[in-house]
Amino acid sequence: MESAAEQMLQRVLGRYPDCPSLPPLPKCSARWSESDFEVFVASMGSIVPPGSGVEADDAKNTAKEEHALFECAPRRKPASESTDIEQLTSDSRDVNVKNKEKADACLVTSSSVFMVDRAPEGLKVEAVLTKFDQCRAAALQSISGMSTQSLVEQEGVGILLSDIYYAVESTRLPAVTEAVTVESEIDLPKLPMLPSLQSLVDSQGNTVCSAVFGQLFVDMKTTMLSQNSDAYNRVKRPCDNVFGRGVPNCNTVAVRQQLTAKWSQQRPKQGRMFRPSRYCLGKYVVAPSDCDTYNTLYHPKVASVCEHACLSAGETFCCAPTNAFFCKFISTLPPGSRLNAHIFVDATENNGSRALFVFERDSRCALCALVVYDGPLPATLYEEEIQAVTPKNAEALLAWAGQGVAKSPLACDLSALKSPAH
Repeated sequence: MESAAEQMLQRVLGRYPDCPSLPPLPKCSARWSESDFEVFVASMGSIVPPGSGVEADDAKNTAKEEHALFECAPRRKPASESTDIEQLTSDSRDVNVKNKEKADACLVTSSSVFMVDRAPEGLKVEAVLTKFDQCRAAALQSISGMSTQSLVEQEGVGILLSDIYYAVESTRLPAVTEAVTVESEIDLPKLPMLPSLQSLVDSQGNTVCSAVFGQLFVDMKTTMLSQNSDAYNRVKRPCDNVFGRGVPNCNTVAVRQQLTAKWSQQRPKQGRMFRPSRYCLGKYVVAPSDCDTYNTLYHPKVASVCEHACLSAGETFCCAPTNAFFCKFISTLPPGSRLNAHIFVDATENNGSRALFVFERDSRCALCALVVYDGPLPATLYEEEIQAVTPKNAEALLAWAGQGVAKSPLACDLSALKSPAH
């Protein structure tokens, strides 16, 4: 005779006839309710329901899993029994989605190129990233019904931006007033991650530039990474459904595998570490107009902050178009923050000026970025350059600049430079 738990599992499986094979049930499943089994089945075994008495070993093993997570897919039941969340999810399907049920499914938002978006020879990165931010926020709200503000007010969580990768991909830049679209890919692979890929697409269907945003759910009270699965799932479920990956089946498994590969993709390798040929020191003071509602530097401002730091050091290579950059946000930068900008420049002959910025506040690194000015298109950063933009390497560079010797191994080659401390 089947146990009560087995009976609940079979009832749930009856609602998901296309669900692939599941992993073995954890020990704590003996204490699950039917809704707990629903979450486990709909996630294809990726989610062990919270609050179900997960034992330490089970939780540890679950944390080690590297596959993406799923939220509960729509149940098969009459429309009259639909919950508010399910109705919201159904309504959100009316948004303009491209490539549904594929790994590059995205929300398409119409826009135009304005004077603020263009420079004489390139794009103004700050304006483009602001456009992306506006479209990303609108996409999140139109799909899930949750804004960043409502997440804070209702769930006590915010969305922290940890890093940005930006690159210009086309030699043809859209003219002022030209119609363009912003394509926004949003994924919630596992708590607390919320990566996003956005592209500016011209009137001919060509990708002009793109940016990948590393985003994380953060607890606003503790400022630690959030473990609020309810808040995460309130965003994840409608996103999965709108993009066509909400039902557990073989196609969804394949799409999830492709997404996992996309978010973990490495950049091409150069074959050597980042090797600057000169060093200079700039300054920057964060202004109130530079900051957002979290009272810290607004992320689209990063490219402009790097330009100002260069100019303060007497360098003008930053006047060329910004074709690519990668930055890591290490600590908050409220108004009045006084920054020393340690700038390491690799002025290549055919690959543009490639500059590593380490912004120092109170003897610690607060922001780190590598920017490519000019050079061939489509632009790219090398994996070795990405590896140079880490807190550990930044602190080692600060030690080199202040004391003449790095306290830990460097992720770049400073053999052509002389420390200013000497």
